[in-house]
Amino acid sequence: MNPTKRIALILIAIFLLPALFFSVYEISSLNKDEEMIDDIYKKQLEAILFSVNQYSDDALSHWISKIELGIERKDDKGVPPAMQNLLSLNSSVYSVFLVDTIEKKPFIKLYSLDSLSRDSLRSTIGESLWRSETRIQQLVNYKKSGFQKAEVSKHPGKKNRQLLLFIVEGPRGLRLAGLLVNPVMFIQEVVGPKLQTISKDQFILSAFDKSSSQLVYSTLQNDSTSLTSVSLSKSFWIFPDYALGIRTQGASLKQIVRDRTTTNLILLVGLDLVLIIALALAFRNVKKEVQLAQNKTDFVSNVSHEIRTPLALISMFAETLEMGRVKSEEKKQEYYAIISKETHRLSGIVNKILNFSQTEAGKKTLNVESLNLVDEIHEILKTYDFHLKNKGFDYHFEGDPVLIIKADKEAFTEIIINLIDNAIKYSAGTKRIEITLGKEGNFGWIAVKDYGLGISQADQKHVFDKFYRVSSGNLAKSQGTGLGLSLVKQLIEQQNGKITVTSDLGNGSTFKLYFPLAN
Repeated sequence: MNPTKRIALILIAIFLLPALFFSVYEISSLNKDEEMIDDIYKKQLEAILFSVNQYSDDALSHWISKIELGIERKDDKGVPPAMQNLLSLNSSVYSVFLVDTIEKKPFIKLYSLDSLSRDSLRSTIGESLWRSETRIQQLVNYKKSGFQKAEVSKHPGKKNRQLLLFIVEGPRGLRLAGLLVNPVMFIQEVVGPKLQTISKDQFILSAFDKSSSQLVYSTLQNDSTSLTSVSLSKSFWIFPDYALGIRTQGASLKQIVRDRTTTNLILLVGLDLVLIIALALAFRNVKKEVQLAQNKTDFVSNVSHEIRTPLALISMFAETLEMGRVKSEEKKQEYYAIISKETHRLSGIVNKILNFSQTEAGKKTLNVESLNLVDEIHEILKTYDFHLKNKGFDYHFEGDPVLIIKADKEAFTEIIINLIDNAIKYSAGTKRIEITLGKEGNFGWIAVKDYGLGISQADQKHVFDKFYRVSSGNLAKSQGTGLGLSLVKQLIEQQNGKITVTSDLGNGSTFKLYFPLAN
């Protein structure tokens, strides 16, 4: 396994797999979290409803205390001050009544601010009491046990009025007492202010008539909801026919839970994406460094091989000449020519490495001037004509005779020679080189085309990387340092130009150079 794949597997095993396993676990837990959040909200709402019901019971207990305080008077004429205060301050209470005895025909003592309706009230209350003997006896038992409890009894013929029956203790012992109350007004006037205090713009508390689901009170102005649309509801302890509902302000409880779950899911997926992108970038950088290290190793190997060959030839022929083994003058001249050729070859390798090093370090100074492309190419081909023909190459050149660019003369020459050398090196079958010129926008271009081995699409992305050499195919068999095209790219970019390559395997390559046009 190569180092790049090994590093990729290590990164995935250490960082990505644990994160993905954790994400899968968290996503599977979101439903449980949603149920837990829903349960927390319900418990909170139930606590609020319990508090409101408790407040209603406390209000009723306060009224019962006032009634017990009123019956302690020995003078039974008129309305006792405590009851007078209760009736005048609470419009939801129509009347207070006391029963002298708990028998089949008890005497009902009625206290009301409306003296004209007392007889009719006494009659209807009596009808209700005759049907409540069992419950009345239960209330007596509760009171004897030290527990005060009130029972609701519907008022005959009056839907919006209900009787609250309870037992009070006075000078005459235990007595049945009660209140004739309007439940809606009780909720609006007594419970309403408490609901407003509890809601605090966070919840909407509403009261409903359970028989019709109609709204009778809400902490939200212009509320038009019904009992079926509230998140949670509980019956009033005092008035079981009425329900207290609660829902969150704005979105519904289900929507809040769903939104929170969606937010958690988005954050989780977002974090995974960030981690994946970070790992991809890290792997890309590591891969690049590994590839660079491998290219450097190959570079040292290739350069050592290329330097060793001319050195070996120079050494061998120099030693032969030194020992006087060559007798003919013709043979000596041949050996001198070989030594000179290999020396030039060795100097070329060293100069290429030095040029690359200077360019890479930014120490190479370029003298940009106006150059006539046709003149420069003709001069290069004139110098290289013998070498090309000696290698069996045919070349063709055509272009605009007045194309002037801005470039460094020495660097331009080196760039073109590098491309011609590559065309020679990587052309095995058709030995032909075509050079064309043209103008595109603010650039003048030179295209160098060969009919050699070509470059694969995968390798085209890396041919300008430093130290890079194709590692497979026929191109890998050719010798080289892997610096030529990298040096070409750096030189042309330093002159504000660019280079592109178009190639197909087996059909040759075209390198196109762009230089800024002279004004």
